Amino acid sequence: MRSRRLALLIVGLGMVAVGCAQASQPAGGPVPETPLQVISVSPDTFEIRSPFGGPLRVEFERRVSERPSSGTLRDAVVVSPRTGTVEVSHRRRGIEISMEGGFREETVYQITILPILQDLFQNRMEEPFDFFFSTGPDFEPNLLAGILIDRLTLQEVDGARVDARRLPDGPTHSTVADSTGIFAFQYLPSGRYRVTAYNDLNRDREPDFNEPQDSIEVEVVMGDTLILSDLALLEPDTTAAVLAGVSFVDSLTVEARFDDHLDPEASLEGLRALISREEGEAPEVVEILHRWEWDAREALRREAEEETDPDPPGDPDDPDAVDPDAIDPDEVEDLEAVEVPDAPLDDEPLLPAQEIVFVLDGPLEPGAVYMVEVTGVTNINGISGGGGEAELEVPEPEPEEDPDEDDPDGDPDGDPDGDPDGGAAGDPAREPRGAPAMP
Repeated sequence: MRSRRLALLIVGLGMVAVGCAQASQPAGGPVPETPLQVISVSPDTFEIRSPFGGPLRVEFERRVSERPSSGTLRDAVVVSPRTGTVEVSHRRRGIEISMEGGFREETVYQITILPILQDLFQNRMEEPFDFFFSTGPDFEPNLLAGILIDRLTLQEVDGARVDARRLPDGPTHSTVADSTGIFAFQYLPSGRYRVTAYNDLNRDREPDFNEPQDSIEVEVVMGDTLILSDLALLEPDTTAAVLAGVSFVDSLTVEARFDDHLDPEASLEGLRALISREEGEAPEVVEILHRWEWDAREALRREAEEETDPDPPGDPDDPDAVDPDAIDPDEVEDLEAVEVPDAPLDDEPLLPAQEIVFVLDGPLEPGAVYMVEVTGVTNINGISGGGGEAELEVPEPEPEEDPDEDDPDGDPDGDPDGDPDGGAAGDPAREPRGAPAMP
């Protein structure tokens, strides 16, 4: 699905060069209901001109509100590359964009107007609007694009900023992901770039430590189309995962929970778990699994049991009914011998989890209290050395219900001595009429 959206993105961006700043007719009627549209920009799209101090001008088909649907006028504009502080001022039917130090020489600029601008009737722009101009160099045809996702939820990230800084010390180009998490750079000068995506929570246009982010280095070549693998935004961390608690799954299985998420595809080879108790022996941990691995294995086990377990007897008049007495036990596969293969990875990415599962070599004693110690845990940020200790109290088994609890002698009619009329022997008041009383 994401690959298809990226393919459509490439086709759409190929049309930008011919349709970016074409004029459109204003909507008629006293109260317009159509999206706000740009009708002209200055400098014009793909214009090559000498360096200048500005401002840039963007004109709309109708009057623009000074209040965007979110943020400020400054938040509605992205100037790339950033070479100084950007200011945005309001005009009756447009905006003006200025940058500290002006628009310098030998630079290709990309200006993005985000769809938070609206007219006086709150009709917003339908999609972002980009235009390009140069202060000297030719436009190098290339495309650098990708999709931003949240590392923990795997959902697309709307409105995150993406910076591409040319290495080693070149300018920083910027853009903003759209509502589907897609971002794109066009006409970047060839070279090596460090691409950083981040959720700019405080709107300072810098990736701060507490903001979810991800980065990668790429090589941009003239005429190339470079589609990045998903950039997964994750809040940075400096501390290891701590064991938050353990819980009883069944007599041979224990679940451990941590205060950090774990990478569901990472190896658990270096992780160790020890179960002990003050008195008596304790089982050993023989296998450690991600929660998704345990769930998949249990699903396969249940499937194997369903295939092995014969159908219960049905209606005796049904010719297809199974007679359990006619089943040869030697022909029934032993459930304990059913091999449960490892759960395969499917096409969909796995959600990170905070739990892992320990499989034991023997049963836990009901009512006993154990101590579980875990070491060697690495969290989703790649920080190792996590673990801790937690107490595990094994629950007592629930008492089985006695079907004859209300009738100690087992009489279905509630008569201890089996009297069909429900009367108690030796009770004259409950003897049938005309019968002599018992001596």
